[in-house]
Amino acid sequence: MATIRILIVEDEIIIAEDLRIQLVKLGYEVTGIAKSYEKAMQLIEEDLPDFLLIDIKLKGVKDGIDLAETIKDQYNLPLIFLTSHADKATVERAKRVHPDGYLIKPFEKEDLYTSIEIAFTNYLESRLGRKESKNLEDKNNAILDDSIFVKKDHLLIKIRFDELQWIKAERNYLELHCNGKMFLIRSTLKIFLDKLPADMFVQVHRSFAVNVNHISAIEYGAVIVNKHEIPVSRSFLDMLKERLKIFT
Repeated sequence: MATIRILIVEDEIIIAEDLRIQLVKLGYEVTGIAKSYEKAMQLIEEDLPDFLLIDIKLKGVKDGIDLAETIKDQYNLPLIFLTSHADKATVERAKRVHPDGYLIKPFEKEDLYTSIEIAFTNYLESRLGRKESKNLEDKNNAILDDSIFVKKDHLLIKIRFDELQWIKAERNYLELHCNGKMFLIRSTLKIFLDKLPADMFVQVHRSFAVNVNHISAIEYGAVIVNKHEIPVSRSFLDMLKERLKIFT
């Protein structure tokens, strides 16, 4: 599991390092620091972040607005502009890129945290669409192509599907179990499973679903996932056999 992974694009190394320290203290993961358009694109290709903080003024021919335009076009990643320039011309040019936020230097740690959380939540909701977000019953839990972000305390935690081992339903809540860690979200099992890869997850009981890739053994009336015995009810047994290619 990981928190939001952020790439810093800032050509002043002291400012960039201070920003990195603030982000780590807030609980985020920093994937790297880039001083230029070219270095930022290289780092993105090597390790795709979840979010970017981009200074408008960068060294080189292309600036932060040029970078944001490329990122929005090629990767559709959320980003916030960080800048000391709040003149009308700069703001108008920045607006055309549709950034997810705009912070004027210097800013407080609280402003940074609030801007990132609001921007990223809005990004997730726009990816899901209002209808899907409503169906999940909790806008703080959002499913993307290969992962889910769940709200824990004051942070959004990223869980990859291949890390999610098994799910237990308790009324209108779900327990998500991942390598000994458990996260609680508000959703029904049916709605949640409809959003997950059908070839990876299968319901085995009225209150349980498992990641088939994490099944280590099958017993009478149960499967073993990470040393946990998950019950398998008769009504779901045929579905499990079909998924596991078990023919009897």
